[in-house]
Amino acid sequence: MLLVAMTHGAEAASPPPSPGAPPSDPSRLRAECEYGIALALAGADARAESAFVSLLSHAPGDARALNNLGNTHLLRGDFDVALAFYQQASEADTSDPGIVLNGATALMLRGDEEEAQILAAEGVRRAGGVRQAALLLGLKAPEPSSETPKAGDRAYVRKDEVLALLRAAAANVPPDSSKTRQPGAPDVPRARKRPPTWRSAGARGAEGSDASVVVYWKQ
Repeated sequence: MLLVAMTHGAEAASPPPSPGAPPSDPSRLRAECEYGIALALAGADARAESAFVSLLSHAPGDARALNNLGNTHLLRGDFDVALAFYQQASEADTSDPGIVLNGATALMLRGDEEEAQILAAEGVRRAGGVRQAALLLGLKAPEPSSETPKAGDRAYVRKDEVLALLRAAAANVPPDSSKTRQPGAPDVPRARKRPPTWRSAGARGAEGSDASVVVYWKQ
């Protein structure tokens, strides 16, 4: 599903990974990834991208690095590049619904609404429902619908809920993200409404998300 859709169309709280550990050490790779995410959440996009590139050099094909590089390009308006990274990330980790949802958001922002809906529906199914998918994207989880089966059928997806989810995610991307930043230009930190909340495999905001946490950050 993702393959078809894709081919169509500041400072961190913690220091960088310790140089004493081997580059391929799992703990070092995890720290490097978390450092990059922290930089991205602080609005230091260029430094975050460098951290993810470094992670990818230490762990070729790492789904975390590929997905998060896609996020940095998505937030700066490079939708085609973001989609390419999400495609590679999805191939590296076929079980992660967050990557699929990121790809759907990128398609929506690029103007491919029909394909975005199809891909988002698949991501919602993999996540286990619209509420779970919303949390992965850092969006406020919608109230349970009376039309949703009480048994919690994971395959049940309402088109209007999926579309609303995508539009909510797309609406939170910075309005000037389509403007290309000149090479070497300094990072301009994005304003945040509240400190990010770290949970599970991504950084999520319970409600009123800022641009940094609208996307799914893979840890």
